[in-house]
Amino acid sequence: MAVITELHRSDIDHVLEQYGLGSLVSFRETTHGIENSNYFVSVEQDGIARGPSDYVLTVLERETDNRALVEAALERCSDRGLPVPPLLRTLKDTTTVNHGGRKILLCERLRGNHVVYPTTQHCAAIGRFLARMHLILKPLAIDTPYERKLDWIQRVATECQDALSAEESRTLRRTIRSVSSLLGRNEIRGIPKGIIHGDMFRDNVLFNEHGLCGVLDFHHAGYGFWLFDLAIAINDWCIENGSLDREKTLTMLREYNSIRKFENAEYWCFPHFLLYAAVCFWLSRLVVTVRDDLPKGFPRKDPEEFAVITREHLMRPFQIHELVTAV
Repeated sequence: MAVITELHRSDIDHVLEQYGLGSLVSFRETTHGIENSNYFVSVEQDGIARGPSDYVLTVLERETDNRALVEAALERCSDRGLPVPPLLRTLKDTTTVNHGGRKILLCERLRGNHVVYPTTQHCAAIGRFLARMHLILKPLAIDTPYERKLDWIQRVATECQDALSAEESRTLRRTIRSVSSLLGRNEIRGIPKGIIHGDMFRDNVLFNEHGLCGVLDFHHAGYGFWLFDLAIAINDWCIENGSLDREKTLTMLREYNSIRKFENAEYWCFPHFLLYAAVCFWLSRLVVTVRDDLPKGFPRKDPEEFAVITREHLMRPFQIHELVTAV
Protein backbone atom coordinates (compact mmCIF):
# COMPACT_ATOMS: atom_id res chain seq x y z
CA MET A 1 0.00 0.00 0.00
CA ALA A 2 1.51 3.31 -1.07
CA VAL A 3 1.68 6.34 1.18
CA ILE A 4 -0.20 9.46 0.14
CA THR A 5 2.55 11.98 0.84
CA GLU A 6 5.97 10.82 -0.31
CA LEU A 7 8.86 11.95 1.88
CA HIS A 8 12.53 11.90 0.93
CA ARG A 9 15.53 11.52 3.20
CA SER A 10 16.11 15.28 3.27
CA ASP A 11 12.49 15.83 4.36
CA ILE A 12 12.84 13.43 7.27
CA ASP A 13 16.22 14.91 8.23
CA HIS A 14 14.51 18.30 8.48
CA VAL A 15 11.78 16.87 10.72
CA LEU A 16 14.25 15.10 13.02
CA GLU A 17 16.26 18.29 13.46
CA GLN A 18 13.23 19.94 15.02
CA TYR A 19 12.99 17.14 17.58
CA GLY A 20 16.73 17.06 18.31
CA LEU A 21 16.78 13.30 17.95
CA GLY A 22 20.04 12.66 16.13
CA SER A 23 20.94 11.27 12.72
CA LEU A 24 18.66 9.33 10.40
CA VAL A 25 19.84 5.76 9.80
CA SER A 26 17.00 4.45 7.64
CA PHE A 27 13.32 4.87 6.87
CA ARG A 28 10.59 3.04 5.00
CA GLU A 29 6.90 3.35 4.26
CA THR A 30 4.54 1.30 6.42
CA THR A 31 1.89 -0.94 4.92
CA HIS A 32 -0.78 0.17 7.39
CA GLY A 33 -2.89 3.27 7.59
CA ILE A 34 -5.83 4.41 5.50
CA GLU A 35 -6.10 8.17 5.86
CA ASN A 36 -2.59 9.25 6.88
CA SER A 37 0.90 8.47 5.59
CA ASN A 38 3.17 6.57 7.98
CA TYR A 39 6.89 5.85 7.95
CA PHE A 40 9.11 3.73 10.16
CA VAL A 41 12.17 5.82 11.03
CA SER A 42 15.40 4.59 12.61
CA VAL A 43 17.55 7.23 14.33
CA GLU A 44 21.03 7.07 15.85
CA GLN A 45 21.71 9.37 18.77
CA ASP A 46 24.89 11.34 18.16
CA GLY A 47 27.67 10.21 20.48
CA ILE A 48 25.62 7.34 21.95
CA ALA A 49 26.65 3.76 21.16
CA ARG A 50 23.50 1.94 22.28
CA GLY A 51 22.17 1.46 18.77
CA PRO A 52 19.44 3.20 16.80
CA SER A 53 16.03 4.14 18.19
CA ASP A 54 12.89 3.47 16.18
CA TYR A 55 10.00 5.85 15.66
CA VAL A 56 6.82 6.19 13.63
CA LEU A 57 6.46 9.37 11.60
CA THR A 58 2.89 10.25 10.63
CA VAL A 59 1.90 12.79 7.99
CA LEU A 60 -1.60 14.05 8.78
CA GLU A 61 -3.32 14.20 5.41
CA ARG A 62 -6.26 16.31 6.52
CA GLU A 63 -7.06 18.86 9.18
CA THR A 64 -9.33 17.62 11.96
CA ASP A 65 -10.99 19.17 14.99
CA ASN A 66 -9.86 16.45 17.37
CA ARG A 67 -6.08 16.90 17.51
CA ALA A 68 -6.10 18.34 21.05
CA LEU A 69 -8.26 15.42 22.15
CA VAL A 70 -5.94 12.89 20.52
CA GLU A 71 -2.88 14.37 22.23
CA ALA A 72 -4.59 14.50 25.63
CA ALA A 73 -5.91 10.94 25.28
CA LEU A 74 -2.53 9.49 24.35
CA GLU A 75 -0.79 11.31 27.18
CA ARG A 76 -3.32 10.24 29.80
CA CYS A 77 -3.40 6.61 28.63
CA SER A 78 0.40 6.44 28.59
CA ASP A 79 0.70 8.00 32.04
CA ARG A 80 -1.65 5.36 33.43
CA GLY A 81 0.14 2.40 31.94
CA LEU A 82 -1.86 1.58 28.84
CA PRO A 83 0.29 0.45 25.89
CA VAL A 84 -0.12 3.44 23.58
CA PRO A 85 2.58 5.47 21.78
CA PRO A 86 2.95 8.90 23.43
CA LEU A 87 3.69 11.77 21.08
CA LEU A 88 7.19 13.22 21.11
CA ARG A 89 7.67 16.96 21.60
CA THR A 90 9.88 19.18 19.49
CA LEU A 91 12.62 21.44 20.82
CA LYS A 92 9.95 24.17 20.83
CA ASP A 93 7.68 21.97 22.98
CA THR A 94 5.11 21.33 20.26
CA THR A 95 3.79 17.96 19.14
CA THR A 96 3.70 18.71 15.42
CA VAL A 97 6.06 19.89 12.70
CA ASN A 98 4.84 21.68 9.58
CA HIS A 99 6.12 20.36 6.28
CA GLY A 100 4.79 21.01 2.78
CA GLY A 101 1.43 22.18 4.06
CA ARG A 102 0.99 19.09 6.23
CA LYS A 103 1.43 18.53 9.95
CA ILE A 104 3.76 15.74 11.02
CA LEU A 105 3.72 13.76 14.27
CA LEU A 106 6.44 11.56 15.72
CA CYS A 107 6.07 8.82 18.32
CA GLU A 108 8.08 5.87 19.57
CA ARG A 109 7.58 2.68 17.62
CA LEU A 110 5.90 -0.05 19.66
CA ARG A 111 7.08 -3.59 18.94
CA GLY A 112 4.64 -6.38 18.23
CA ASN A 113 2.62 -8.04 15.49
CA HIS A 114 -0.80 -7.49 14.00
CA VAL A 115 -3.24 -10.35 14.48
CA VAL A 116 -4.57 -11.97 11.31
CA TYR A 117 -6.71 -14.70 12.87
CA PRO A 118 -8.05 -13.56 16.26
CA THR A 119 -8.61 -16.06 19.05
CA THR A 120 -10.86 -15.73 22.07
CA GLN A 121 -7.77 -14.69 24.05
CA HIS A 122 -7.18 -11.79 21.67
CA CYS A 123 -10.83 -10.77 21.94
CA ALA A 124 -10.65 -10.90 25.73
CA ALA A 125 -7.65 -8.58 25.73
CA ILE A 126 -9.43 -6.09 23.46
CA GLY A 127 -12.45 -6.05 25.75
CA ARG A 128 -10.32 -5.37 28.82
CA PHE A 129 -8.31 -2.65 27.07
CA LEU A 130 -11.39 -0.78 25.86
CA ALA A 131 -13.02 -0.86 29.29
CA ARG A 132 -9.86 0.44 30.97
CA MET A 133 -9.34 3.10 28.32
CA HIS A 134 -12.93 4.34 28.58
CA LEU A 135 -12.69 4.71 32.35
CA ILE A 136 -9.22 6.27 32.26
CA LEU A 137 -10.32 8.88 29.72
CA LYS A 138 -13.64 9.62 31.42
CA PRO A 139 -12.30 12.67 33.33
CA LEU A 140 -11.09 14.41 30.15
CA ALA A 141 -13.18 17.54 29.71
CA ILE A 142 -12.94 17.51 25.91
CA ASP A 143 -16.21 16.93 24.10
CA THR A 144 -15.09 16.99 20.47
CA PRO A 145 -17.78 14.70 19.01
CA TYR A 146 -17.00 11.53 17.12
CA GLU A 147 -17.51 12.54 13.51
CA ARG A 148 -19.57 9.61 12.20
CA LYS A 149 -22.96 10.57 13.57
CA LEU A 150 -26.33 10.30 11.84
CA ASP A 151 -25.85 13.44 9.74
CA TRP A 152 -22.53 12.05 8.49
CA ILE A 153 -24.19 8.73 7.56
CA GLN A 154 -26.97 10.50 5.66
CA ARG A 155 -24.61 12.83 3.83
CA VAL A 156 -22.19 10.08 2.75
CA ALA A 157 -25.05 7.75 1.80
CA THR A 158 -26.36 10.42 -0.58
CA GLU A 159 -22.89 10.85 -2.06
CA CYS A 160 -22.59 7.09 -2.67
CA GLN A 161 -26.11 6.46 -3.94
CA ASP A 162 -25.23 6.12 -7.63
CA ALA A 163 -22.62 3.44 -6.84
CA LEU A 164 -25.16 1.11 -5.22
CA SER A 165 -27.26 -1.66 -6.70
CA ALA A 166 -31.01 -1.65 -6.08
CA GLU A 167 -30.60 -4.27 -3.36
CA GLU A 168 -27.77 -2.35 -1.70
CA SER A 169 -29.86 0.83 -1.78
CA ARG A 170 -32.72 -0.95 -0.01
CA THR A 171 -30.34 -2.34 2.60
CA LEU A 172 -28.81 1.06 3.19
CA ARG A 173 -32.20 2.79 3.51
CA ARG A 174 -33.41 0.21 6.03
CA THR A 175 -30.18 0.52 7.97
CA ILE A 176 -30.33 4.31 8.12
CA ARG A 177 -33.94 4.16 9.34
CA SER A 178 -32.90 1.72 12.07
CA VAL A 179 -29.92 3.85 13.16
CA SER A 180 -32.04 7.01 13.06
CA SER A 181 -34.65 5.33 15.25
CA LEU A 182 -31.95 4.18 17.69
CA LEU A 183 -30.33 7.58 18.06
CA GLY A 184 -33.69 9.31 18.36
CA ARG A 185 -34.87 7.33 21.39
CA ASN A 186 -34.95 9.07 24.75
CA GLU A 187 -33.29 6.10 26.46
CA ILE A 188 -30.18 6.52 24.32
CA ARG A 189 -29.37 9.86 25.89
CA GLY A 190 -28.55 8.08 29.13
CA ILE A 191 -26.23 5.49 27.57
CA PRO A 192 -22.67 5.97 28.92
CA LYS A 193 -20.48 8.20 26.76
CA GLY A 194 -16.93 9.42 26.84
CA ILE A 195 -13.78 9.45 24.74
CA ILE A 196 -13.70 6.56 22.26
CA HIS A 197 -10.91 5.22 20.06
CA GLY A 198 -13.22 4.91 17.07
CA ASP A 199 -11.02 2.61 14.96
CA MET A 200 -10.14 -0.44 17.06
CA PHE A 201 -9.36 -2.72 14.13
CA ARG A 202 -6.76 -5.48 14.02
CA ASP A 203 -4.35 -3.32 12.02
CA ASN A 204 -4.33 -0.79 14.86
CA VAL A 205 -3.40 -3.27 17.61
CA LEU A 206 -0.14 -5.10 18.36
CA PHE A 207 0.36 -8.35 20.28
CA ASN A 208 3.50 -10.19 21.38
CA GLU A 209 4.10 -13.42 23.30
CA HIS A 210 2.95 -11.74 26.51
CA GLY A 211 -0.32 -10.33 25.17
CA LEU A 212 -1.59 -6.99 23.95
CA CYS A 213 1.37 -4.63 23.71
CA GLY A 214 0.23 -1.69 21.61
CA VAL A 215 -2.84 0.23 20.47
CA LEU A 216 -2.24 2.65 17.62
CA ASP A 217 -3.96 5.31 15.52
CA PHE A 218 -6.13 7.43 17.79
CA HIS A 219 -6.81 9.83 14.92
CA HIS A 220 -10.54 9.00 14.88
CA ALA A 221 -10.93 9.50 18.63
CA GLY A 222 -13.86 11.60 19.75
CA TYR A 223 -16.64 11.92 22.27
CA GLY A 224 -19.20 9.20 21.69
CA PHE A 225 -20.99 6.14 22.99
CA TRP A 226 -18.71 3.63 24.68
CA LEU A 227 -20.90 0.82 23.38
CA PHE A 228 -20.32 2.05 19.82
CA ASP A 229 -16.55 1.78 20.36
CA LEU A 230 -17.01 -1.80 21.52
CA ALA A 231 -19.25 -2.56 18.53
CA ILE A 232 -16.55 -1.33 16.13
CA ALA A 233 -14.07 -3.75 17.67
CA ILE A 234 -16.49 -6.67 17.67
CA ASN A 235 -17.29 -6.14 13.99
CA ASP A 236 -13.64 -6.74 13.14
CA TRP A 237 -12.24 -9.06 15.82
CA CYS A 238 -15.24 -11.39 16.19
CA ILE A 239 -16.34 -11.86 12.57
CA GLU A 240 -16.12 -15.22 10.78
CA ASN A 241 -17.21 -15.25 7.12
CA GLY A 242 -19.40 -12.18 7.53
CA SER A 243 -21.14 -13.35 10.72
CA LEU A 244 -20.38 -12.88 14.39
CA ASP A 245 -18.59 -15.71 16.14
CA ARG A 246 -20.68 -16.15 19.27
CA GLU A 247 -17.88 -17.35 21.55
CA LYS A 248 -15.50 -14.53 20.58
CA THR A 249 -18.24 -11.91 20.86
CA LEU A 250 -19.38 -13.03 24.29
CA THR A 251 -15.78 -13.28 25.47
CA MET A 252 -15.08 -9.67 24.52
CA LEU A 253 -18.34 -8.54 26.13
CA ARG A 254 -17.69 -10.46 29.36
CA GLU A 255 -14.16 -9.14 29.73
CA TYR A 256 -15.29 -5.58 29.08
CA ASN A 257 -18.15 -6.02 31.55
CA SER A 258 -15.75 -7.33 34.20
CA ILE A 259 -14.15 -3.87 34.34
CA ARG A 260 -16.93 -1.49 33.30
CA LYS A 261 -20.38 -2.87 34.05
CA PHE A 262 -22.98 -2.50 31.34
CA GLU A 263 -26.11 -0.56 32.18
CA ASN A 264 -29.50 -2.15 31.51
CA ALA A 265 -30.25 0.00 28.46
CA GLU A 266 -27.00 -1.12 26.85
CA TYR A 267 -28.20 -4.72 26.63
CA TRP A 268 -31.28 -4.09 24.51
CA CYS A 269 -29.59 -1.57 22.21
CA PHE A 270 -26.40 -3.60 21.64
CA PRO A 271 -27.53 -5.17 18.31
CA HIS A 272 -28.49 -1.71 17.03
CA PHE A 273 -25.02 -0.39 17.82
CA LEU A 274 -23.47 -3.29 15.91
CA LEU A 275 -25.53 -2.22 12.89
CA TYR A 276 -24.62 1.45 13.43
CA ALA A 277 -20.90 0.63 13.55
CA ALA A 278 -21.09 -1.64 10.49
CA VAL A 279 -22.81 0.90 8.24
CA CYS A 280 -20.31 3.60 9.23
CA PHE A 281 -17.42 1.53 7.92
CA TRP A 282 -19.34 0.34 4.88
CA LEU A 283 -19.89 3.98 3.91
CA SER A 284 -16.40 5.17 4.86
CA ARG A 285 -14.93 2.59 2.47
CA LEU A 286 -17.55 3.07 -0.22
CA VAL A 287 -17.15 6.84 -0.41
CA VAL A 288 -13.46 6.46 -1.23
CA THR A 289 -14.41 4.49 -4.36
CA VAL A 290 -16.71 7.22 -5.70
CA ARG A 291 -14.66 10.34 -5.02
CA ASP A 292 -12.42 11.73 -7.72
CA ASP A 293 -10.86 14.47 -5.59
CA LEU A 294 -8.66 12.23 -3.44
CA PRO A 295 -4.86 12.41 -3.74
CA LYS A 296 -2.97 9.89 -5.82
CA GLY A 297 -2.15 6.79 -3.80
CA PHE A 298 -5.04 7.25 -1.36
CA PRO A 299 -5.55 3.76 0.10
CA ARG A 300 -8.74 1.86 -0.55
CA LYS A 301 -10.34 -1.08 1.24
CA ASP A 302 -13.12 -3.28 -0.08
CA PRO A 303 -16.51 -1.87 1.05
CA GLU A 304 -18.20 -5.21 0.34
CA GLU A 305 -16.76 -6.66 3.56
CA PHE A 306 -18.85 -4.26 5.64
CA ALA A 307 -21.81 -4.38 3.28
CA VAL A 308 -22.02 -8.09 4.16
CA ILE A 309 -21.69 -7.39 7.89
CA THR A 310 -24.34 -4.67 7.69
CA ARG A 311 -26.80 -7.04 5.98
CA GLU A 312 -26.08 -9.71 8.57
CA HIS A 313 -26.85 -7.38 11.49
CA LEU A 314 -29.97 -6.15 9.74
CA MET A 315 -31.35 -9.65 9.12
CA ARG A 316 -30.06 -11.43 12.24
CA PRO A 317 -29.61 -9.03 15.18
CA PHE A 318 -27.22 -10.38 17.81
CA GLN A 319 -29.19 -10.24 21.06
CA ILE A 320 -27.52 -10.50 24.46
CA HIS A 321 -28.75 -10.72 28.02
CA GLU A 322 -27.05 -9.47 31.15
CA LEU A 323 -26.62 -13.03 32.44
CA VAL A 324 -24.64 -13.91 29.32
CA THR A 325 -21.99 -11.29 30.13
CA ALA A 326 -21.68 -12.12 33.82
CA VAL A 327 -18.16 -13.12 34.86
